[in-house]
Amino acid sequence: MSISVPEPSPEQQIVGCSLSNFLADRRHQILSEWMVGIQEHEKLPATDHLTPHQLRDHIPNILDDLNRTLTDAFNHEIKEQSARFAAYHGHIRWEQHYDIAQLIREIGALRTVLIHYLAEFQEQRAPESAGKPGLFAMVVLHSFFDRIIRLSVEQFLATAKMIQRPQ
Repeated sequence: MSISVPEPSPEQQIVGCSLSNFLADRRHQILSEWMVGIQEHEKLPATDHLTPHQLRDHIPNILDDLNRTLTDAFNHEIKEQSARFAAYHGHIRWEQHYDIAQLIREIGALRTVLIHYLAEFQEQRAPESAGKPGLFAMVVLHSFFDRIIRLSVEQFLATAKMIQRPQ
């Protein structure tokens, strides 16, 4: 017996699309706040030797996948693409000498920045994003990041098992 996942209601889909657009319009600020958080607040030792380009790396792709997921939460192609970027993220961060705690804290910091933007979105669009439509967008965002963390860590561990890190 398989569990059927209900399609989002029109109101939920509208809020998901609106939130996607809201986040896309603030992409530069989101990336900047995340980078400041990683470099100043989280103090991830592995980032000390990375250029801003290496740190930012494919995080914009992850944000693009989040926006696509908010627009079409049950699209399997979008989920597969975001899974590839999540796995790539774990692999690259292993090569950049992160440990698992740093990997999780880094992705968690991105989620935290986005939660603040989600709250701002909900305040600005209070009637539209209230109740089930707003809850749907929140669940999609958190589920997306839960999956990104899980897949990144799985690939990080698989890479660590396959490749001996140089001393």
